[in-house]
Amino acid sequence: MNKQKDIADNGSMVRSLAVTFKLLDTMANAGEPMRITEIARQLGESKAKIHRHLSTLRSLGVVEQEKTSEKYRLGWKLFRLGQAAFEQFDLKSIAEPHMARLRDLTNQSAVLAVPSGGEAMVIASMDNSSDTSLRISAVPGATPPTTASAQGRIVLAYATEDHREQLLGGPLKAYNKKSITDIAEIRKRLNQIRTRLYETAIEEVMLGFSTIAAPIFDSDEKLIGTVGIIGSVQYIADPPNPQQIAHVQSCAATISKIFNSNAYAGIADPF
Repeated sequence: MNKQKDIADNGSMVRSLAVTFKLLDTMANAGEPMRITEIARQLGESKAKIHRHLSTLRSLGVVEQEKTSEKYRLGWKLFRLGQAAFEQFDLKSIAEPHMARLRDLTNQSAVLAVPSGGEAMVIASMDNSSDTSLRISAVPGATPPTTASAQGRIVLAYATEDHREQLLGGPLKAYNKKSITDIAEIRKRLNQIRTRLYETAIEEVMLGFSTIAAPIFDSDEKLIGTVGIIGSVQYIADPPNPQQIAHVQSCAATISKIFNSNAYAGIADPF
């Protein structure tokens, strides 16, 4: 009985989300503020249902209501989300040729990730291996563990202090015997990231595989992504080859320079 109720609830949620997205599409296509009656007419829904959706979206900042006309328009939150999506996809298109060069220089898989909700999220990867387990670990949309991955620790290093303290306020998860779970050691690594501008994770998430990553910055020296390589511990050893680190940093420096960042001045020459 509970299972049937869960299925019904899920179906209702999906339908509700579908109406929400159709509503937003309708408002976007209109190009001007709209009245509830017009939105309801175009969607073939009742005014009451559209009003409920709009009230929720307004409370979230997704839509706004004009005081005089009481018409609705798309809100500031959608603008921010759109800008964030544009920047991420723009970063991807800019980074890809440099990722390809990084892959070819190191003969390892290249991975691009961006900060997303306090985590690192992979948005692009260029595989240089037939190892399927490696492909899974670098699939776009994946979120490498925050405290156990090079990408995750870079994002954490540049996160807000509140977010860092919240994450480091309790026990850290061990993914295997090589995962770093000592909070003091993680804090030390975060400080090192901000100084040396790269991070390594040797078999911390998956035994047999290691990562080197470096931060990507914009013109405000704000973290907008990480770029790095993933490979077998046979090729990314402990400690890693300094040339591998240099290639990763040079790739990050080149991309950062395109975004008018000076973070890597004197640290890594663009490759």
